[in-house]
Amino acid sequence: MSPELAKHLAGISRELGRQVGVLIGREGVIRNVVVGDATQLHLPDIGRLRGGVGRFRGLRLVHTHLRGESLTADDLNDLALLRLDAVAMIEVDQAGAPGRIEVAMIAPMVADEDAAADAEDFFHRLEARDVYALDMDFEAEIEELEAEFSRRTRGAAGKTTKERALVIGVTTDDDRFEEVLELVAAAGVEVAGTLRQRRQRVDPKTVVGKGKLMEIVLESMRRRADVAIFDIDLKPNQARAFEDATGLKAIDRTQLILDIFAQRATSRDGKLQVELAQLKYSLPRLTEKDAGLSRLAGGIGGRGPGETVMEIGRRRLRDRIRALEKQVEDLSKQRELRRRRRNEGDLPVLSIVGYTNAGKSTLLNAMTNSEVEAADQLFMTLDPTSRRLRFPREGEVVITDTVGFLSDLPADLVAAFRATLEELADADLLLHVVDAADDHLEEKKVAVEKLLDELDLADIPRLLVLNKVDLLPKREVEFLVKRHQGVAISASKRQGMKRLIRGAEEALCAAKPMLNEYDQPPVDEVTGELVN
Repeated sequence: MSPELAKHLAGISRELGRQVGVLIGREGVIRNVVVGDATQLHLPDIGRLRGGVGRFRGLRLVHTHLRGESLTADDLNDLALLRLDAVAMIEVDQAGAPGRIEVAMIAPMVADEDAAADAEDFFHRLEARDVYALDMDFEAEIEELEAEFSRRTRGAAGKTTKERALVIGVTTDDDRFEEVLELVAAAGVEVAGTLRQRRQRVDPKTVVGKGKLMEIVLESMRRRADVAIFDIDLKPNQARAFEDATGLKAIDRTQLILDIFAQRATSRDGKLQVELAQLKYSLPRLTEKDAGLSRLAGGIGGRGPGETVMEIGRRRLRDRIRALEKQVEDLSKQRELRRRRRNEGDLPVLSIVGYTNAGKSTLLNAMTNSEVEAADQLFMTLDPTSRRLRFPREGEVVITDTVGFLSDLPADLVAAFRATLEELADADLLLHVVDAADDHLEEKKVAVEKLLDELDLADIPRLLVLNKVDLLPKREVEFLVKRHQGVAISASKRQGMKRLIRGAEEALCAAKPMLNEYDQPPVDEVTGELVN
């Protein structure tokens, strides 16, 4: 700032008894004049920043303070959230003359990116007794700062093609936050960092508070993140307000699950159902920005009253949704026909259900010597897989692997996959697989049972399968078997298969008699091996 500008602002500020500020472009032109109250300014809407991580606004704020206070938290919030080039404060004395000067700029990343940074680490601050003593080459400073951010951003882009995300937790549930981190890994997104703000109620506008918004912006610049992933579902206006405030793309829990489903869908059925769920999610979130820049279709013959571009976009989405729903309905009828033919052969049906990543596909492979793709990731299986299996009683059964369940699955997602989940309705026995080594076994078991009740499948007989018991001591396995009346196995080690088949046969005989009764040899309740 020039001495003349500092003197002019100080005089006006003292005369009005209010803070006065100006937003100055890099070419030296004053873009906005802002008049506040005695303690703060309220900056005008200067538009959304474009250009991604490391880009600055090209504006600096120079304003007055009347009470001798230093740069405030609000000043630093404005600096961070608006990504201003700098914020400068001029202290005004009782005579209306400019005094002490204080300047703050966003600092480059701290030396250790993995270390937790203090709020002050994010800012470079400079102070002088007056404007004449301010030793600063602003143009050189901002050019060097942008070059440093640009260099680090290019370096990150060269290392990986994955999106880099800040994972933000706003609930008090630690387990839910850990689950979202697992979902992020399953989606193939690189975690740049995590932030928590445990709140009983989320901010109705921007999800998190203003102070946390500043931290998110600064952490995204420091860790080169371009996406923010939340552990809750966001309302459309919340997502837009957060994106406008931070410049980051906001992804909620449902979007994350849909992205995983889109990556994993291989069959025509799965792809149709994923697209349907995505469109239903997107419809209420369509904005004019998404639909196009022009309000009307525009051009000769397109002017005048009529549908806006956004209305046209919404109508097309609804048309596509109706068409997909019709195709999904046809799929449902085809599945019903296949199930009817299968039932005409009087073959009992076993369906494997359970929380995602409980080991359902691994169990199917172990029971049928198949090679269905299985991995230690959430939602590895999306499309249902069926195999035939011959039980020792010379009886054949059909065994089906299904998509994994998750707590609080979105209603649209369940509705879109109803054609797949209908497979469960004709099952004679549900093999409910749980991860016995999971600390949250009880909660996940209840979540699956709740979803089965919602799908009107509560009356189908169930056999609880305690998987991954090879990771637990024998005494704990015995306790779990007794507590849950389940069958202990290790699908990956092929342990306990004989006992599981015996238990499944007994459960099936109660629901649908098999061909021949016979005495099963005694089996060890933990290992599943025959006892001599």
